[in-house]
Amino acid sequence: MSSPTSRPTLTPVLLALLALLSSFTPLSIDMYLPALPVIAVDLHGTAGDIQLTLSAFIIAFGVGQVFYGPAGDRFGRRPVILSGLVVYVAATVGCAFAAEAGQLIVLRLLQGLAACGGVVLSRTMVRDLAEKDQAARAMSLMMACTSIAPMLAPLIGGQVLWFLGWRAIFWVLAGIGVVAFLAAYLRLPETLKPEYRQPLHLGSILRRFGELFRHRAFIGFALTGTFQFSALMSFLSGAPFVFIEKYGISPRLFGVIFGSMVVFMTIGSLLNARFVPVFGAGRIMRYAAIVPAVAGSSALVMGLIEARYGTIGLWPFFACIAPQIATISLIGPNSTAMALQRYPHMAGTASSLMGVMQFGIGALFGALVGQFFDGTIAPMTTAMGIAGILCLLSNRLLIRGPEWR
Repeated sequence: MSSPTSRPTLTPVLLALLALLSSFTPLSIDMYLPALPVIAVDLHGTAGDIQLTLSAFIIAFGVGQVFYGPAGDRFGRRPVILSGLVVYVAATVGCAFAAEAGQLIVLRLLQGLAACGGVVLSRTMVRDLAEKDQAARAMSLMMACTSIAPMLAPLIGGQVLWFLGWRAIFWVLAGIGVVAFLAAYLRLPETLKPEYRQPLHLGSILRRFGELFRHRAFIGFALTGTFQFSALMSFLSGAPFVFIEKYGISPRLFGVIFGSMVVFMTIGSLLNARFVPVFGAGRIMRYAAIVPAVAGSSALVMGLIEARYGTIGLWPFFACIAPQIATISLIGPNSTAMALQRYPHMAGTASSLMGVMQFGIGALFGALVGQFFDGTIAPMTTAMGIAGILCLLSNRLLIRGPEWR
C-alpha cells in the first residue's frame, strides 16, 4: 500500500489486482451456468425459477452500484471494496447451503449487492490514474486479464459439478473471495484525491446523477455499452437451456464452447489495447458498434426460422453469436473510458450510473429470455438481435461530431 505522501501509479501489479476485483461478475455468473439444469431438479424449481437466480444477481449488481459509486467518492475506494468483499464471502457460503429455489434467489441477490463494489470501483480507480485513450488501453488490458475468468469459470464449474456437485461451486467462489480480500487488504492503495471527496447525502447524489443524465454524449456512450452487455446477458440466460436441453450438449462441452468464445474476447481486448493509442477509443467503438447490429439481426432471423421449421440446427448460429459476443471487448472498455473522461471529480458516481444502466437493462433482457423460453433458440436470438440494433442506434443518434473522437 502506498504511503500517504506518495501518489499511486497504475502498475502491472495494481492492474492485475483490479482485474481480479472485476472478475467477480463473470466468476459468479459463469461458474454455475453448467449447473442450472441440475439445480432446477435438486431444488424442485422450474427453469424460470432457476434463471431468476441469475437475474437476481444481475439486478442486485446493478442496483447496488447506486450506493457503491457515491460511497467510493465519499469514503475512498479501498474501504468500500474491502467491505463488499466481506459480505460477498458470507453470501456465497449461504448459497452453498440453500435448500430451495427461493432461498437461492435471495442469497444470489445479496451476493450481487456485495460483488458490485469491486467492479464499480476498479474501473473508477483506472479513471483516477489515467485519461481517455490511456484509460481505455488500461481497461482493455484489465479486460484481457478478466477474460480468463469467463473462459475458465464454466470449465471449472462443469468439472466441480461433475465430481463434487453444484454446492461445491459456491464454496470455490467463496474461496476466491477470501483470496481477493487478502490481496486487496495487502496491496490495494487509495486513489481518490482528497479534493475530489464528495458529500454522501441524497441531495448531492441526485444532483450528480442529474448532471450526468443531462449530458447526451455520456448517455450515448453508456447505452452503447449497455446494449452490447444486454446481448451478452441474453446469451448467458438462454444458452445453458438451449444448448444442454434443446441440443443435447453436455455441461462439460458447454464449458468448452463458452470458453472458446471468450478466447475471441481476450484477443479483441489485446488488439484494442494495442490500437486504441493509434486510432482512438471513440473511433474504434464507432465502427465496432456495427458488428452486433449486423450479427444480432442475422441471428434473430435465423432463430425465428429455426423455431418454426427446425432446419438450421445449432452450429450455424455461432457464426453470428461469436462475433457479437466478442465485440464487447472493443465496445466495453472504450465506452467506459469515453463516458468517464469528463468527470474526474465524481468518477465513482459516473461509474455507478453506467453500471446501474448496464446491469439493470441487461438483467431485464436476461429475465425476458428466461420467462419467454419455449424450448427453442428464438427467445435468446431475438433478444440478442434487438440489443445489437439498439447498441448501434445509441452510438449513432446520441454521440455526434467531435464527441466520439
